[in-house]
This record gives sequence, C-alpha cells and structure tokens, in this order.
Amino acid sequence: MKIENKFLIEAFQVPSKVAARVAPFFDQLPPDKYINSDHRFRAYARFQSENGNIIKLPHSKFKQSSQVNRVLGDVERDFSDMSQDMVNTVEFQHLLKSFMESTGAIDDHSVVDVHQIRVTCDHDAASAPAPEGIHQDGFRYVGIFCVQRKNISGGYTQIFASPVEQHPHMNTVLEENQFVILNDERFYHYISETLSNIEGQKGVRDVFVFTA
Repeated sequence: MKIENKFLIEAFQVPSKVAARVAPFFDQLPPDKYINSDHRFRAYARFQSENGNIIKLPHSKFKQSSQVNRVLGDVERDFSDMSQDMVNTVEFQHLLKSFMESTGAIDDHSVVDVHQIRVTCDHDAASAPAPEGIHQDGFRYVGIFCVQRKNISGGYTQIFASPVEQHPHMNTVLEENQFVILNDERFYHYISETLSNIEGQKGVRDVFVFTA
C-alpha cells in the first residue's frame, strides 16, 4: 500500500533577479474596477500544463462562490489580461513552474489561475489587501509571491487554522522574492492592513497570487 503525505505549507526564497525583472510590469496594471477604491490594481491569467509545456489559456472571467468570498462572491469579474511580455519572461515562468511543481498541477494538468495585484496606501489612510477578511479562496492550493514592498508598514501574511481563530498559525512579513504556498482546504489566510511609512509618499505592495 502506498503511503502519501498531505501538503500543508511550503515557503521558499527565489533569486533576487526574479522580482526585479517582473516588478516594472506592475506599474502598468489597470485599476481593479470591482473594488470601490483607488488603491487596487489587477490583472489575471490562467495556465495549464500540456504535453510537457505550460500554456496560457484563453482569457476568461473569474468567479468565486459567496461561501468563500463574502465581498464579491458569485460575481463574474472580467479582469484585464496579464501582459504577454511579462508572461514570456524566464522569471515569471520560473514562478509559475515552481508553483505547479510544488502542488502537482504540472502533472495532473490542473488549471492554475494567477492574479497580479498591486495595493497602494497613504500615510494617513490604511489599505486592505484582503477586504474579504480571514478566508479561503475555494481551491486546493494558494500561493503568494511578494514582488515589492515599498514605503509600507503592515501587510503581514497570516495563516489560520479556522476563520474564527484568534491567533494566526503563522504571522510574517512576506519579503520581496519570498514565496509561500498553502493548502487552501486546510488553512485560512489574511493579509493585514498597510500604511505608508513616509508622509506624502504612496506605499506599495505588489504580489502574484496563484491558485490551483
């Protein structure tokens, strides 16, 4: 009888050149029109392994159940398509392949959704990177890769065993070029509010969110 382990959490560091290469593409992100805020920017794409290659699937709308997203559940969101120039970079392909290999998506041909998200903040007004609160995304796995933290305080990546847990199982600042992947069926996650730590300058947090 084969004994199999259950994936829980994995965290790793990628080479510094990865974030540096993809960071400029976040400056081109359009606003997230589904959130009533001028602090969120977003693009989206889907991928799948096919015959040993990772291919980008035709652009489509994104929808989550209201059971997992209390803010925008059951809403079809038509985000802007991710830049093909960025997708083609060796660095983005490295991130995508790393996530797919860690979760098994590269072998079982699961569709991988990737969200490219920028959240900005001001010195006197906090921004909420996770407006839905402590949550699951409704997938088997969720991965968060930090591309940039600039002029910000807060933005802690927190992982909980349940949505009502008072103390997080993990509470850390995900720094640039750090990647965390978690079992979305086992854990809940949240990103705490951010504030700019320099008066008169925008704070910026850029991440990729992967799901499979």
